[in-house]
This record gives sequence, structure tokens and C-alpha cells, in this order.
Amino acid sequence: MRSRLFSLALSFAALTVFASSGQAAVQNRIVSNVTSSRTSLEHSVPLRAKSANDLGAAPSDQALTNLSLRFSMSAAQKADLDQLVEEQQEPNSPEYHQWLTPEQFGARFGLSAADMAKVSAWLSSQGFTITGKARSSTFITFTGTVAQAEKAFGTSIHRLSYNGEEHISNMTDPTVPAAFAGVVSSITGLHDFKAKPRVRTSRVALNSKYTYTSTGTTSHYIAPGDLYTIYNENSLLSNGTNGKGVTIAVMGQTSLITSEIAAFRSAAGLPASVPTLQLYGSNPGVVAGDIDESSLDVEWAGAAAPGATILFVYGPDVFNNSLTQAIDLNLAPIITISYGLCETMVNTNYNINTFNQLLEQANAEGITVVSAAGDSGATDCDTSGLASEGLAVDFPGSSPYVVSAGGTMFSGDANSPSTYWNSSNTTNGTNQYTSSVKSYIPESVWNETDSSTGLTAGGAGGGGASAYFAKPAWQTGTGVPNDGSRDVPDISMNAAAIHDGYIVCSQSDCTSGFAANNNIDVFGGTSVAAPTFAGILALVEQTQGKLGNVGGKLYGLASMANVYNDITSGNNSVYCIQGSPNCANGGPIGFNAGVGYDQATGLGSINIGNFVADWASAVPTGTTSTIGTTLSTTTLTASGSLCGLTAATLPLSVTVASGGSSTATPSGTVQFYVDSKAVGSPVPLANGTATYTLSLAGLTSGRHNVSVVYSGDATFAGSKGSLLANSTNTGIVSPIDVVSTTSPDFSITPCTATTNVVSGAAASAIVLTITPSDGFTGSVNLSANSDTGDLLGYAFSVKPVVISSGSATSSFVLTATVTTTNGKLKKLGPPINHQSGKAPWYAAGSGATLACFVLILVPRKRKLGALLAVLLSVAAIGAIGCSSNTATASGGGGGTGGGGTTTSPASPGTYNITVTATSGNLVHSVVLTYNVQQ
Repeated sequence: MRSRLFSLALSFAALTVFASSGQAAVQNRIVSNVTSSRTSLEHSVPLRAKSANDLGAAPSDQALTNLSLRFSMSAAQKADLDQLVEEQQEPNSPEYHQWLTPEQFGARFGLSAADMAKVSAWLSSQGFTITGKARSSTFITFTGTVAQAEKAFGTSIHRLSYNGEEHISNMTDPTVPAAFAGVVSSITGLHDFKAKPRVRTSRVALNSKYTYTSTGTTSHYIAPGDLYTIYNENSLLSNGTNGKGVTIAVMGQTSLITSEIAAFRSAAGLPASVPTLQLYGSNPGVVAGDIDESSLDVEWAGAAAPGATILFVYGPDVFNNSLTQAIDLNLAPIITISYGLCETMVNTNYNINTFNQLLEQANAEGITVVSAAGDSGATDCDTSGLASEGLAVDFPGSSPYVVSAGGTMFSGDANSPSTYWNSSNTTNGTNQYTSSVKSYIPESVWNETDSSTGLTAGGAGGGGASAYFAKPAWQTGTGVPNDGSRDVPDISMNAAAIHDGYIVCSQSDCTSGFAANNNIDVFGGTSVAAPTFAGILALVEQTQGKLGNVGGKLYGLASMANVYNDITSGNNSVYCIQGSPNCANGGPIGFNAGVGYDQATGLGSINIGNFVADWASAVPTGTTSTIGTTLSTTTLTASGSLCGLTAATLPLSVTVASGGSSTATPSGTVQFYVDSKAVGSPVPLANGTATYTLSLAGLTSGRHNVSVVYSGDATFAGSKGSLLANSTNTGIVSPIDVVSTTSPDFSITPCTATTNVVSGAAASAIVLTITPSDGFTGSVNLSANSDTGDLLGYAFSVKPVVISSGSATSSFVLTATVTTTNGKLKKLGPPINHQSGKAPWYAAGSGATLACFVLILVPRKRKLGALLAVLLSVAAIGAIGCSSNTATASGGGGGTGGGGTTTSPASPGTYNITVTATSGNLVHSVVLTYNVQQ
């Protein structure tokens, strides 16, 4: 019935749209018959699957209930959509705020009815059961078994163990009929890996009397009434501006305990209300790892807009179910999502393109999407310990179609809390909301990490430059970096978990007001900032209506006084492991707060009263762009080696090409960047190419990231690319490794090497050469680490290498074994957190097929150099008197108890080993790739 209703609605909507707008009917794109010929959906294996423990084939009869085919747009459709969402924010355009329904979107940007019928018929012929078709004609959902999926899509699906959790996943890229090439962009539901919530939680014991101000300490906890006072919302609430009539959709992947929401609102003095729950897909029930996040999001979206309607949208997967359906069904004008993945963990083809297209659809429908910026500071791919994965930002917040919400913390009350806090709770003026704060409290960047344990001590507000997305036209103003990249966050709100966190009711935590058994739950993270800002937008929409992409308005408001609390102190830096990406010398890496925009807090926190009052009169930025919208790709290469560079210059070559069906050649200019800073002047393209001689003078010893941004022209949108190694690893992105020619330094070679090894055996030795430069002498320490953290046995024939005169060598020998302790995988060195199994830059495989889509490039994490540095020293190998970390069974436990350890053959697959050479502050490294075979 739903399919028939969908077809009727689509036909009617199409006639309506075409009659009124003059748009041509969507064209059929499947022009050939479905045959046995196949096309591969490359880069569709989850990166977490590549580093998980393989438990063998999944049961052939296991049900896959969350399958969907996602459809891409043609180049013409994409160009049309980009133009539309721009004009919808241009006040002088006839398209201004002319939002589309899902059916209108489908009739213009979706798959044609004839093509949808062909895809449906093929799925049915493979034994699948069709369960739904998108109102926007952008996807089709279906169910089947593992066996049916393996046969239909030419892949293998295995059981996996990852971080103690059992999963299933496709282990090879799926294929679809060649007739569907360029139409099917991805398949969801072949694996069950999910995004993780961003919330940080703690349970705090109250003293003898329950108050929001903790008696006898300087700790305070934020209740809704405190939010209204700190961020100037009280006057709006008193005048009835409370979000009434506006719906906020909260994304989740757990069921919700609505009694906890009711308890929170009662304790806070908010109007009695419970959210509406909307399920899509199978019911996951109450999921322990997600319920705190969802309770927080629902409660604080409703706290910021106490009169708004809260719709909780949930299902087994927050992206594939909740976010997809909320947008396709146009459920609410505001969506808040506090789940994310570090950009480099999101497969280019599999998720980034699919979900970025979905987010742009949301904007076209007038939906504003707000997302958390992440809680790991400028190192989003790390979750605890010292950072080891380099600078990274969080998706979907990094999308140009999303508002990224970062984090601040209160700093003004650190030494004189009585200046800003009462000693007990009081009612807040004429409102019934209870609070204990007196006024706005000065803020700094949220950063509760430390130098010894890094992120284990606490979190920090996410921020930095996107590795995927070029800078949108609207992101401009004081402080916005000239880096050619989408920068995040856009705005921030208090997000500290320790000083000072937010009170939340979750899992029977509020049986006596906000307390239970003399404890309260105090949460933090940008998970608070996102739903809170969504609530603030509801106050705007109460009088302004649907807003769509608010980026231009947010940056336009920056020119008006007292709309933002400009945060100028603090940083989101995290201490890192020396030699890891962006961390040549150890210490913290990240971004400082400054005047105007910065990559630590964005534009600042919100003065809610002024923000709402000035919204209508603010002039949006970026609404006069003349850049085209056709897809472009930008590829950057260099001549010769990229490591051990002692020459004065490095020749670079750029090729910019059409990323879609257009046969035109891009014109315009390209701007080069080193470590996200522009170098030289823009270089004009000639027949889509350009060359540039990069001066290495002034670059410090060690690694540097080189990238280029294409400006775009009247036809083509801008795009971004990073340096590709011109070697046997064609397509792998690499930094350059510079050796000083003005002070003593050294190089390590070869830059890369690839070796085959049988599981459990020793590989052939790779000779590493340390070559001194400019009179360098001294000791060079060597260390190694695997990209998966596995304790693979290895040895250096010489360690450390002592340079007295001339070059010296050390042979590196790897044994393809893995050491476990008590049945658990043992790790090397400090905590290494490859969030959800993200593969490093050098595990990306052939990058020729990873050329940038519009505004998209290959993830930076796959472009950086060696992953980790300076870890544990290795033990001695008696036979040759050198170092090794190969362990043997001990402790009487046989690896199953009593502290015993065992070694076993490493699983077949590709392992990337970073060898780092360190001497004082000098750090250079190489990547050795081992193909472990049975």
C-alpha cells in the first residue's frame, strides 16, 4: 500500500512542480538492460571491519532487516540542487525560503519512476522483500538473508569481534549490475557497525543537602534555570518566546524512558510534557550505551525551548534509520544529532557522499541540522589517552549543510565562585525556573584534558579544518582561517563535564527532584551544545518559520554587537605521542581561541536574547557566489621522493577535472597550502592543469602536509586535494618529510616498503638507513607500531643507531604473530584509540578512485605520515643480540588466566608498521607494509 501511495503522490507532486517551476522531468538514467555484467561500489568495507577479529562466515540464514540502496544524483541534478539551496538563502531570489516537500525533491532530484521500477524488479528477482521507497525517490529499503545479500551483491559477510562486541560486516566491496553504475551510490545494512554517542557522564554524590550548588565545594551543576540566566533567555521566556509551535526532532538509536523526561521537567519547573516517540526499523529496546545520550538530548533541547514539541526519532541505527527517515519524511524543521564519527573513519564512497547528499536534501526542505563537534578536542579520532591519530574533525558536523556545535567552559568563577553563584537555589525572577547562578559567567575553550593522561582525564571541544569539505561561501569573517577548508565548530555552548556539567535524568536517576539516593547525574560534552542550540533555533523559528541552512545567517550575525560571547582564551589542544601525525615534537596539538571566529569555539557562545532579536535584520554572508556547481576533482602529485628532502624546492603538479558527466575543462585558479597555511599566490589553470615549485626554505625538520584548493569557475564547484605519493603506492596520500640543511639533522629511508610474509613466520629483513645531514652526530632511537595496535613481533638489528660519521643501518625484521594477555589482545605502548577501527591514511588502498567529489577530498587521516611514535622499547633477541617484543606463554595461564600471555599467528591481511626515528626534537618516520598470508 505504501508503494502505491508513494507512486501516486510522486506523480501528483511532479506535475505540480513542473507546472509551476518549469523544471524538466527527471530523466531516466538506467538505459541498458540488467545483465550479468557488474560494477563495484568501491571503498564500501567499513574501516572497523578491517581491524576487527574475523570469526568466520556469518550464518547464511541470518536475517538482514536494515538494507537499502541509496541513489546518487546525476551531475545536472547535483548542480541544480546546489544552486537551489544557495538561492533559498538569498533574500532577493524568487526561491528565497521556497522549501520543497520530499515529493517535490524526488521529482526534481530523485530517481525516475521507471528507474525505480527497474531497481525494484531486480531486487525482487534476487529474493529480497521490498519494504519501502523514499518519498524523495532517493533510496529503497528491503530485507533478505546473508546468503541472498552475498549472492546478489557479490560480497562475503563475516562475523567479527571488535572491542569486545560481536558484529557482522561485508568484507569485500559489494557489486551491483553494471546497468546501475552511476545510479546506486551505496548499500546500507550489510554491516551493523554504528556511530557512538558523544556524551560524557558522571554520577556526583551530593553533600547533606541537595542543591544545584554543591555545598562546601566550588562545583556547580547546570539546571535549565541556570542556562536562562547565563545566556540571557529569561526575557524571551517571560514574553512567551519559548519555541511553541515548533518541533525539534532528536535522533537516537535506543528506545526512551519517557518517565525520566517527565521527572526532569518537573524538577526543573518546566511545563509538563513528554516527547513523541517515532520508531523506524526494528525496535532496539533500551540500549545501555545510548540511553544517557538520548535522555540528555531530549531533556536539554526541551529545556532550551520549553514550549517546543520534542519528537524522538529512533531505530537500530541513528544514521541509516533515524536521520534518514527524519529527513525523507520531513518530520521536523530542526534536527539535532549528537552522534558522529571522525571524518577519516567514514569511508569516502560509503558514507560521506551518501549522507552529505541527505543533509543537503534536508536544507532544500527547510530543515536545519545541528550536530555535536566532538569531545576529543582537535584530535577527533582519539577517545582516550594521549592523542595518536593527529588532527581531525567530526562528521556530520563538518558538512557544509550542518551547524557544528562546539564547547566552552566557565572560567570566570574559578577563583571567586560567590561572584557568580548563590550558595543555594533560588527562583529565577518572575519565572518558576529554579537556579543558583547570578549572571553570565566568562567562558574559555572547553578543555579538561591533561598532559599525562590526555583525553582520559576529560574531554575538549572539537574543532579544526575538514579534510573532506572545501570552505562554503558563507563561512567568512574576522578570524576565519584562509585554509580553503570547511572549519568547525560554528558556534559553542558550555560543554564541560567537570566544571560545570549539566544535570540530566536517565535510568531512574531522578526519584527525588534531580536526585536519587543522594546522587545526581552530571553530563557534559558537545552532546549538550547541539540540542541546546537546536532549542535556541526553535525560539527563532517560532516567529520566522523554517530556516534551512543557517550558515550564512550565523556568520552574518557576527557583525552585530553582543550576539555572540566571543571566547578569546583557552584552546582545544590535546597532548600527543611524539612522532604521531601533526606531533613531531610531542606536546599539545590543537587550536587557540582568538578574536572573532576560531577553530576552538567558532563564533562563540550565544547571547540568546540578542540572537533571537537580531535574527531578522542580519544580512546572510555568502549569498552572492558566482561559483558553478558541477562536480570537480583535484589531484596533487610531486616528482620524486617525499621523504628525506634536502633540496631547496619540490616541483608539484595539479590536475583539476570534471567529477561528473560534464565534458568541459575546469578553469580558474588553484591555491597551495602547507600545514593549512596558504603559500604563494593563486596559480591559474591551463587546460585543467597547473605546476608549482614549492619552496622548502623555512620549513622545519619533519613532516608537513601539502594540499591544494581549486577555486571553482562559472561551471565547476571548488574542490580540494592533498599530495599523492608518486611511487608504487600510487594514490596513497602522504606528507613530505623535510630534513634541515641549516642545522644538524638526519633522514631515514626507504620512505615506504611492501613485503609479503606468511602468518606466524618472519618476514625478510628491511634495511633502514639513517643518513646524517649538516654534521649530525649522536644516537637515533628506533620504535615501531602497528596501525591496528597489535603486538606484532619485531626486532631491530641495531637499536639505537649511533651516528659518528657517515650513514648507518639497522635491519628491521617482523614476525607475523600477535600477543594476547588473558585472552585479550595486547597493545603496544600508551593507550591507542583507533576510534571504531578507523584505518590510518596509508591503509586507504588505491587512491586513484578516491578523487574528490564536489567539495570532497580523500580523508586527511589517510594523507598523513606515520601513525605513532616512541613507544615501548623492545626486548633482546638472543641469536643476534638485538631487540624484540615477541612474547611467549608465561604465568601458568596459557593466555587464559593468571596474567599469562600467548602468541599466535597473525590473521591474514595488510598491516602497516610505522618505524619512527627520534633524536631529541628531531623526528622522522617511514611506513612499512606487510601483507600477511596464510
